[in-house]
Amino acid sequence: MNGSFIPDAIDRRIMALLHDDGRTSNRAIGRQLELSEAAIRKRLKRLTDSGLITYGLLIDVAATNMRIFGWMYIEVHPLHLSAAYKAIAGMDRCSGCAMKTGAYNLLAHMYAKDQRAMTATIENIYRIEGVTRVTFRQVNKYPTHRHEFIVDTREHEFRSWHGNVVHADPPQ
Repeated sequence: MNGSFIPDAIDRRIMALLHDDGRTSNRAIGRQLELSEAAIRKRLKRLTDSGLITYGLLIDVAATNMRIFGWMYIEVHPLHLSAAYKAIAGMDRCSGCAMKTGAYNLLAHMYAKDQRAMTATIENIYRIEGVTRVTFRQVNKYPTHRHEFIVDTREHEFRSWHGNVVHADPPQ
């Protein structure tokens, strides 16, 4: 993200509208904000160029034939952490992977068609150099949720996408 760009109230409204429905047209956004379609297009380009927003597709895994999904907690020897991360993040059944602190230093969201396929995935992860322990926690149902984005303003505070200020350190 470009640290020099700070979105204004209109940018935050555009992000909120797209967050509610990512398929909203520039024309519809413009009507709601009383701006031209060209003005919305320019603002979206600036938001995209700054790295503040990206476009993609979110698939509800529960709606597919992938019946088993959840979180894999993986312990990897620190010398092999980067390579293990790349290997796991690149697996077809991985929808997200993160390095983290603690004994389980990798966290991966995995899904599979059935228990046999998930067991095979776990066995494949154990074959990755440096992996010492794998624990899988199945999720039975995902709640409806919203991803809250935080927009950088200054070093000691952040502005959430809907405009509220969040202090990195408690005010003194």
